[in-house]
Amino acid sequence: MIFSFESLKFNINARDHNPPHVHVEGGGTSVRINLRTLEFMNEETGFSKSTLDRIMGEVVRRKYELLEEWEKYHEED
Repeated sequence: MIFSFESLKFNINARDHNPPHVHVEGGGTSVRINLRTLEFMNEETGFSKSTLDRIMGEVVRRKYELLEEWEKYHEED
């Protein structure tokens, strides 16, 4: 886990596929967000619109931190 916010867990998985993205989980549901375009990568999430707005706000605030973490996990040898 990279960090948590309002009982949501924000994760970047090692050896994950491109594009750079963050997984956000909580309440038995999840969403993936593209860190370059700041778009949701899955159509159905199970999160309410207000929760998705809060999630996106947090990703926007931490975009560069999350991209740095992505690069750490996905450095080419």
